[in-house]
Amino acid sequence: MSEPALEDDDDEVDQLLTKHNGDAHAAIRTLLSEREFLMKKLHYACIAMGHGFARGWKPKTLTSRE
Repeated sequence: MSEPALEDDDDEVDQLLTKHNGDAHAAIRTLLSEREFLMKKLHYACIAMGHGFARGWKPKTLTSRE
């Protein structure tokens, strides 16, 4: 597979920093908070997903410390 284009990432980074008035720490805090929210959603989905739904496969969830 080919690597995704990074130009789009630069635009997203610039938008994120602009949203936080150039404060990189605030931007990172927001990203970590959103990551934690998504990890909880994944955890709930794993609980709700039946064993036979994916033939026993479930995604490996990351701990918040990894």
